[in-house]
Amino acid sequence: MSTYFSAPLNLPTAYVSAFIALAAPEESAREGLSGEAQLGLDKVFEADGALSAQAQMLLAPIREDSTPLTQFALSPRYASSGVRRQCAFIAPGQSTILSSLKEPETTQVYLAQTHDVPQIVTEFSTFPSLKNRFDGPKRVPIEFIDAANSGDSLTAHDILLEELQISKKRSSFTRLVREKNWEYAVWTSWMRSPQGYHVHRSYTVLSVPWAAYLVSARTLPESYLTQSSNAPDFAHASGPVGDLEKCTRTELWAKLAPFVVP
Repeated sequence: MSTYFSAPLNLPTAYVSAFIALAAPEESAREGLSGEAQLGLDKVFEADGALSAQAQMLLAPIREDSTPLTQFALSPRYASSGVRRQCAFIAPGQSTILSSLKEPETTQVYLAQTHDVPQIVTEFSTFPSLKNRFDGPKRVPIEFIDAANSGDSLTAHDILLEELQISKKRSSFTRLVREKNWEYAVWTSWMRSPQGYHVHRSYTVLSVPWAAYLVSARTLPESYLTQSSNAPDFAHASGPVGDLEKCTRTELWAKLAPFVVP
């Protein structure tokens, strides 16, 4: 029976990592959880301490998929903090999606038909377009990357616009940035090991409605899986930090397809 339209489980974002950890085989689902995390995840347990039926269904794909995909996007166009996060655990039949699109403090966890996951992933980001009008800069300041990865859309916008007004004052890219019509997005594929999740490959993209650029980055934004010990160890593009590389929509989705298509 399809559960795609089942009501999602709403969890405090601060405890989503603890929820994911419940997929590990343990004698007691509560074992290893702090008292604070147990309170934050109270709705996933029955009165006797057993996992609820909904939680068990949501945890099944998490347990099965050892190579999840996380998505991060930042834009001054977005409501609230300007940040969106999503994570997909893809398994045969049904997959589990963790998504924080409107309010970063709350994450919705729901089941989706696996054949719908590519569409869910692509719809997360509305950029780039098909126009491929490349008149942006050759690089962006490291300070912009740091601000974007930290989720500070206002500071990231100010840094990017200041740099563009110096180097690309009359370009359409600068005009769109000035109108706050830009997006910074990161797609990351992870691999699970006994020590936790480790980055396999990551792509960072800066885009406006007319063009997209791959960003040479060395750090990742915080995600449901990020660990401070392994965040910098992913395979990245060559070149100095902040370098931009033109990327068409077709080229981008060709890179991302292996993340969601078996």
